[in-house]
Order: sequence, then structure tokens, then C-alpha cells
Amino acid sequence: MSVIKKLTVLNLFCALFFLYACSGDEVSKEDQVRQVIESAKLAAENRSPKDVAVLIDGLYSDDKAHDKKKLISIVSAYFYMHKNIHLFTKIDEIVFPEDDKAIATVYVAMAGSVISDTSVLTSLRAKIYKFELQLIKKEEWLLKQAKWERSSFKDMMNIKPTEKGYK
Repeated sequence: MSVIKKLTVLNLFCALFFLYACSGDEVSKEDQVRQVIESAKLAAENRSPKDVAVLIDGLYSDDKAHDKKKLISIVSAYFYMHKNIHLFTKIDEIVFPEDDKAIATVYVAMAGSVISDTSVLTSLRAKIYKFELQLIKKEEWLLKQAKWERSSFKDMMNIKPTEKGYK
């Protein structure tokens, strides 16, 4: 891509970003949490521990006695062992027990090849996990705690669609 095309794309992106930012439309809490989940997906696919780390609260802890530093270490090791990471996510549910707390149930299919849609999951031998994510709202939504376990294609497909796509 030529420099002129890159600058044009960058300018277009900036214009759209500022247009959206100035539109006055407030983004719902649910959409904010969805954006955090999408950011985490992109950070993982880009194999960027730094981008993952900014999404995790400094006081992160989980039932496996992991803190933020240990979690980033696990993520970094996974990135080191897997040169190609492709994820397919389906959000089952997002609830807000308090204004500044969210709990999201997310199914994630992980594979070494692009996952274009659910029809290719079995042929790619994708590993499927169920994540229970607890997020806290500070200046931004951050991961406070997480639980994960292996899941199945059947469980992932039992999620009911909503008006925003999948829950």
C-alpha cells in the first residue's frame, strides 16, 4: 500500500472516530463490555501481552491464585507456543449486578487457522472454552476476575441470538 493510500485510510479512520466521538450518542454499558471483549480478542490474535495487560485490573485475582502478573505470564507463554492464534467468540450473557460491575459469559473457539464462521469449528479442531468474566468499571471496564473451562461445540451453539447478534 502506498504512503498516500495509508494516509488516506488513516485520515478516514480519524474522521470517522471523531465524528462518532462527537455524535453525542452514549454507548450503553453492555456495548462497552462487548468492546472490551472484542479488544481482548484482537489483542490475543495479535499476540500482544501489552495490549492484554491494559485490559486487566491491577488487583486481578482468581480462584487459581493468579494475580495480574501471573495471568500475563500465562498469556505470554501461550503466545510464545502458538504462532498463529485465531479466535471466534460468542457472548452468552452480560449482567450488571451493580452499576460498576459486569459479569459476562463468553464462549471462545481457539484455532491456528482463520475461523470464518461456526461451520468450520469442527474441521479446524478448534478448542472451545467457556469464560466467566467479572469486570469492574474504573475509568474503563477492566477484567477483575476470570474462570475458564473446556467446553463443547454443542454448548457454544446453544446460545440464542438477540437483536444485537448473539447475546
